[in-house]
Formats: sequence, C-alpha cells, structure tokens
Amino acid sequence: MQPLPVGEIAATPWSLNPFWFIALALAVPALLWLGLAWRRALLECPNRVRRAGIKELRRLLKSLGRIDTPPRPAHLHAWLRATARVWDIRTSAPCVGEVSQAAHTLSGDSTVSSRWRELWQTTERGLYGPDADPTREWLQHATTVAATVDMPKRERLFPNRLGHWLPSVAIATFVVIIGSQAIADVPWSAPPESGSPAPASGLGVPPAPTSEIAIPAEPLAPEVAEHAQAALVNNWNDWAAHRNLAAYQTEQGELNLAIAHAAAAFVQHPTGSDTRDALLAALGETETIDRSLRRLLSGAWYQRAPTLLSPAGWQRLALFAALITAAGFCVMVVSLYSPAHRQQASRDLVVWTGRSVTALGAIVLVASVASWNAYGAFNQPEAAMLVQNANVSPVPTDLVPTEETSPLSAGSVVIAGRSFLGWRKVEGDREISGWVRGNALMPLYASR
Repeated sequence: MQPLPVGEIAATPWSLNPFWFIALALAVPALLWLGLAWRRALLECPNRVRRAGIKELRRLLKSLGRIDTPPRPAHLHAWLRATARVWDIRTSAPCVGEVSQAAHTLSGDSTVSSRWRELWQTTERGLYGPDADPTREWLQHATTVAATVDMPKRERLFPNRLGHWLPSVAIATFVVIIGSQAIADVPWSAPPESGSPAPASGLGVPPAPTSEIAIPAEPLAPEVAEHAQAALVNNWNDWAAHRNLAAYQTEQGELNLAIAHAAAAFVQHPTGSDTRDALLAALGETETIDRSLRRLLSGAWYQRAPTLLSPAGWQRLALFAALITAAGFCVMVVSLYSPAHRQQASRDLVVWTGRSVTALGAIVLVASVASWNAYGAFNQPEAAMLVQNANVSPVPTDLVPTEETSPLSAGSVVIAGRSFLGWRKVEGDREISGWVRGNALMPLYASR
C-alpha cells in the first residue's frame, strides 16, 4: 500500500442537523405566501383607498404647518388629490358636486358635506381664479375640516378567505406529508438484514476482505508515519495523513489506533478507494465493526451510495438543495398571485418552471438528508472512536465501582463532550452516557 501525499484537508460537519434545511425550504415560501396573502387581503379591503387618502392628507397638512410661506399651487393640487381619495372618488378630475355627494353619502351629515364643499371651492378659486393668492387661513380651515374625518377601520384584520391563501392549504399539507414520508422511509439507514443480527453493543460482523485490497510488497518506512503525525499536528482533518498512519499502524499490529485513523480518513474522504482499502485492511483481523460502517463498506448498492460524499459534503449539498427547493416554491406561490391580465402561456411557463425546480430540489434534499443520516454517529462534529476498551463511569473518577460502570469496547463510536481533569464526557450506543479517560478515545474531526 503506497503512501499518499499529505495536505488533503477535509471539512468538519456542521453541528446543525440537516433536517433544519427542510424547514428552511418550507419556511421561506411560507413567509412569502403569508406576505402575499396579507397583501391581497389589504388590497381587497373596501376602505383601502380612503385610509390611504386620509394618511396622505394628514401628512400634507402637517408638512404645510411646518413652513411659514403660504401654500403653493402644487400643495393645493396635492390636497385635491388626497381629498378625492378620502371620499373614495375614483374619477380623474372630480368636481365639487361629486365631492359633496360622496361626503354626504359616507358621513350621513349634511354639515360635513357643506364644509368640504366650501373648502373645495375655495381651493379651486385659489388655483384657477384671477390673481388668486392662498393665505394661511386656508391651511387652518383645511386642518380643522380634516380633523372631523375619522379613519375607517379595516374590514379584515387577517387574511381569512380561501382566495387570500392560494395555493390552498390542502396542497401545502400534501407536500409536507409526502416529504415527511419520503424521509421516514429511507432504506439507507435501515437496520442490518435479518439473518445477520448485530450484537447488543451496537457492533456488527465486519465485511469479508475483498480481493481489491492489495498486499504491500514491502512495509512502509517509519518516516511515513512521522510525516503523517506532523501533518496531523498542523491539521487534524488531513485525511491523507490519517490514511498513511492507519496503513503503517496496520503493518505494525496497532490495530485499535489503525482502525480509528482509517475510520477518520474514510468518513472525511469516502469517495476514494484508498481510504476504503485502508479501513478494510485495518478491520481484517477484528471481530466486530460499527453497524454504520458495515453498511457503508459492504452493504447493498443503495447502502453504499452515501459514500459518494462525506457527511460534511452531504450537509452542504442539503443546504444548496434547500435553497433551490425554496426558490421553486416561491416561484409557484408568486405565479398564483400574479396579475390576471398576464398571458396564460407565460403563466404556465412560470408555473411549470417552479414545479420542476421544486421537484429537483426536493429530490436532492431528501437524498442528502438520508445520506447524511446513513453515517450514524459519524455525521457529528464531536464524533470519536475508542482506541482501547473502557468503562464509562457516571462521574469523572476511578473510585466508582466496576458494577456501576458501562463497558465499551475499542472501536466503538461515541459523541465526545466536555473535558474535565483528563476525563471526557461521552455518549454512546444503548443510551450509554458518562466519563472515560481522554486517552481512551480519538476524535474523528478537528475541533471547531
């Protein structure tokens, strides 16, 4: 087995569970959906024009009150436009009769309509009369009259019609159910086949050595191990250094350390045959192997498919697929709220583009999450492997009786936690949790 050139650095998995990416793919279009539904509910409110006109009128009068000069024609034109919106007049150039009638219809008070009629006529004389010069009395009168108009309430404080929520809730529920079922029915993380039961320790029978593993013609030189050790000091995620060191330790008979380094090289870079062969060579004389490694090394084709990428690679692919899925969902939602006058051909093109992008992103997202999940405990950034048999103690001390500890064999994969005076908190299979000596385990990824 020839040594590899060191310096190949792998990525450490994120501590974030990729299932959150599925939530991201649904949350982004859901927020967009909510915003568009709220917008449609506001646009359909019959008092929308009046509310906007009152706000515009109040802003205009407030700005005029801060200046000392009389109102200019531009201000009077703005007041006329705002007044027409206050009384929900949709004509482009309303007359004084329309304003008086609309004010009387909406307010039901002839006094209010007469005030607005008089003020409208005064404003028009100031705009179109000969030698007209509006005074500050007009501003005082306009402010007084505007104060008598109450802001109309919204008829709907929440989008509560089915038309606001297109596409319907039934479609969204169907998508969520189908996606959840697809993720729950993942064959890659299935238990071992019946007929090859795994021991209670969570370890299974190792795969039989294959003919693909080449027997080295001559042993590796000690300089290879020294060079690999120096490379790991600089960067623990140097998978080529892990592989070289595992190959050397396998030749020297240090199988526990060889398995740990070979497993680190394999989960950091599972695509190449070099790391797989080194791990199989290290496992050749052992009696047990982690179940996840067994499926990834010698399972069916769909169980070996996750080795196309490392756990960190699947996480990053899942994030990209989540963004693609969210973009496709957003296109579908926006197309259903697009104006009705848009051509049907363009609408259909947008809808089918959104569906295609969503389907592609969802397939890649489900496959990425399932592949990440197939690595078991190896997908955690704190994953570590025991390099010697150890008893997990409930407290970090050697004074605990043996019957109160839980044994773990070398080669077991655990999740390492905090450290304390040379001890390390670990969580293993069968809900084992406690403390072991720090020199009893080796981390598989660089600490973050």
